Amino acid sequence: MADTPTPPISISLDGFSEDYDDPELAGALSFMIEQQGLLQTLVTGIVELLPDTSLWRLTLTGDMVATVNRVTERTDDNPYTTDRGAGHAGAITLPHDDGTFDDIVVSANVLFATREDVGSVEALIEHVIAAAEHLSRHEAGHAALRLRGEDADAYQDVEGLSNSDAACREPLAAHVDDNRIEQYTTVHAPSPLHHVDNLTDAIAHLRAELNEAKRTWRADIGEAAYRTLNAANGLVRVLAYLAPELGLDESGKPRRPDPLPAGWTEYVEESWDAWSLTFHRLRPVDEPMTVEELGAVLADLCRLMNAWLRSVGVDWGLTDDDQEYIFWEKTSY
Repeated sequence: MADTPTPPISISLDGFSEDYDDPELAGALSFMIEQQGLLQTLVTGIVELLPDTSLWRLTLTGDMVATVNRVTERTDDNPYTTDRGAGHAGAITLPHDDGTFDDIVVSANVLFATREDVGSVEALIEHVIAAAEHLSRHEAGHAALRLRGEDADAYQDVEGLSNSDAACREPLAAHVDDNRIEQYTTVHAPSPLHHVDNLTDAIAHLRAELNEAKRTWRADIGEAAYRTLNAANGLVRVLAYLAPELGLDESGKPRRPDPLPAGWTEYVEESWDAWSLTFHRLRPVDEPMTVEELGAVLADLCRLMNAWLRSVGVDWGLTDDDQEYIFWEKTSY
């Protein structure tokens, strides 16, 4: 019997027109592709979790927003944004509705993004390769969860929650997926950028949004509630990434950042053990979990979310007839 041919690997470059506004990045990218095997690094990371190359295609883009808008056929009044409150998205996995394959889009700009100036060309090369190893596995992890029926859509309709707690299911289910993937990448391809470095910005962003909401709620309480919950979710997203990065100590106690970032004591310390230990009940993306197991963790995270909000001075919720309420209980944050 003849061997079944291996499906071709689909790779494309996008967002690099002749008038591309960053010729220095374009030159560095060409060097990384032609002489440092950047595309092979990305493919290797994806294949590690998605060995069937017919299930995905890879796009390396110089314009993340334009590429995602094109692939998803978004309208001008609903454009994609990379903004995540504190930080920006550097890659995304876009599943096709018919289940045929996933578009994995990676930003070239993010591969070269560093916290500080690197000391040499060799150090920059090492950084870019490490970022590619990490991002490729992270995005492949999303596709792997979806293909196994373990992504957020499969388990987020957990029952038995109050209206207020149930309202947290969708964003927290996304954090569950990210946490499982980061548990894997922390071991196999850690990010060259540390998630602990995002904490200060995320806490500062939440504080600023709480103060602005407190100041403006009489003029537009809906907008004030939105900015509060959006910033709170942004901080919890960082905590979901932080839990596997910091890990647990020898006695099973969650580790803390050292040094503690500004605002940690006010906004995180009281609830950190609960956040970390709940996330640690999850297993990494390469270890299957049942929908029931995932739903149980998600339910506890939903309850924790609202308890944490109350602990930082925000009483938010939904009544039995789904009426939203919110009170900012501190004079200032």
